[in-house]
Amino acid sequence: MKIGLFETIVNGEDMENSNYYIKNQETDKINIYTSKAFYEALPIDQKKIFTRFCLFSRKQDCWISKAKSGNAGYLIQLLSELGFYSRGAEGTRLPFAEQIARQQERAANRAERSEKRAEQATKRSNELYERASEMGKAIPMGQPILIGHHSEHRDRRYRERIHNTMGRSVEEEKKAQYYKDKAETAAITAAGDKYKNPRYLEKRIKEERADIRQLNRYLEGKFSRGAEPRQISEREKTHYTSKLEEHTEKLNYYINCMVAIDPGYQVDKPPKKQIKKGKGL
Repeated sequence: MKIGLFETIVNGEDMENSNYYIKNQETDKINIYTSKAFYEALPIDQKKIFTRFCLFSRKQDCWISKAKSGNAGYLIQLLSELGFYSRGAEGTRLPFAEQIARQQERAANRAERSEKRAEQATKRSNELYERASEMGKAIPMGQPILIGHHSEHRDRRYRERIHNTMGRSVEEEKKAQYYKDKAETAAITAAGDKYKNPRYLEKRIKEERADIRQLNRYLEGKFSRGAEPRQISEREKTHYTSKLEEHTEKLNYYINCMVAIDPGYQVDKPPKKQIKKGKGL
């Protein structure tokens, strides 16, 4: 049996036993396990499946999907075409509040790392700038390259070194700005500002309530408007019940955030209308 362009046995290794994926319920990501031999034998376009949709974790020694498991359907389809199979799920789903806390903790660590890298890049940029400036002092102001002189080639090489050093300084400066921007973005996530924003929370509450209504319809076997309800399988019932619990938990979290902002907040209470100030009659 063939897997894409490859046999199940590559270099004496059983690909069916080494190529699989697992849903990590703790992170809600897809963990993809394969061998180095299999990956290196893939053509470039198939390697891009991993580099485009996943990140490699040295700690876990596997590829991890960038998207949440619910949005990784296309990735799973591509993996199946390569012969990967599912080993189900592992771990326990974290409460939504704990997921947010971990997300903020990771963001805080990411911000700290990015700030350090920005500082290091700024330091290297300044050092390279100083070096290029010192090198430039060796050339008298306005001194041209003496065409045909025995020093011509040496002078050109020296000026090129100055130019390259200054160019490296600029690149390090750009890198420093990149990490500063990354640190700022991570710091915003770590602070959880969006969970203190009423407009953001109202939108999330509206979405979660809509999802809950839809899941309740699915549990009743109603999958489209006007259609007769149908009997759902135990597998479907388990899936929709699990999803209902997740969305209910999210809804309660967002409501609690709103109550922390406005103790008198009520879900069904219509929002206050903004009265625009205008000219009198």
